[in-house]
Amino acid sequence: MAGPLVLGILFVTGTLFGDQQIHRFQRLAALDVASRLEGQDKAVKVEVGLNGLAGIWGDLEFAEITASDFVIQGLPLFTEPDRSKSGRIGTLGLRLSDFTLRKLHVHRLDADIPDCRYDFGLARDKHRLRLSRSGTGTGSVTIKEADLARFIMAKFPEITDCTVRADKGVVWVEGHGRFLLVTTDFTCIAKLGVVDGTKIVLQDAKVYFDWNRVDGPARDAVLKLLTPVVDLDRDLGLFDAVTVDKVDCRDGKLVASGRTKIPQRPTPPVSIPRS
Repeated sequence: MAGPLVLGILFVTGTLFGDQQIHRFQRLAALDVASRLEGQDKAVKVEVGLNGLAGIWGDLEFAEITASDFVIQGLPLFTEPDRSKSGRIGTLGLRLSDFTLRKLHVHRLDADIPDCRYDFGLARDKHRLRLSRSGTGTGSVTIKEADLARFIMAKFPEITDCTVRADKGVVWVEGHGRFLLVTTDFTCIAKLGVVDGTKIVLQDAKVYFDWNRVDGPARDAVLKLLTPVVDLDRDLGLFDAVTVDKVDCRDGKLVASGRTKIPQRPTPPVSIPRS
């Protein structure tokens, strides 16, 4: 009778997650993820790595999802706690680039999330990756200044023209807008801060109308309109997937970094409209 180690090796290499099975799983899992995304040019890749012989029981050293050039109205991934937690992912990596989330075009989203659980039986039999538990990791979201300017005009109808410059820790928001009873060219020079881990706001702001410095009600009207500049949950539907610790502005880009996780699927499920 063959020993358990020999049986395990045969099981891994021949039936469950041998090379051919891994390639097939990666391909079909990528198709499953892609089915939740919009865009004719979308590209999705899924890669997994076994944690040695523990792969027999669905223990993955890593799983990485790479996707680009897609459109989505909300998160494509949620955890489903009622599912089996029989599979383990040492680190779940997300590498998303050049995608549009609701009204905001995002240059990059990178995340590394440890100690996730998934339904191993479903992955083995149906080649579908469904998470049942998420750890908490780290990540970052990078937005180009031109994309932020377009988002501001889409979010705030009072602003009819806008440009953004981001460098050396400061953002310049310039444009044309209506504030209280005044319609004017404006400039707002500020740092970016974070409130409640999800709201990106203007701090230490200087406001100008037609390059004349304004304070009091006029300044307050501009800041009230633009606060928050981006609300990760309300504007983007991220459901606490990202908790921002800091925002940096450098070389025409805004980089928000902090803690990341895959949030639990809302109940009842959120309907994600087609774009």
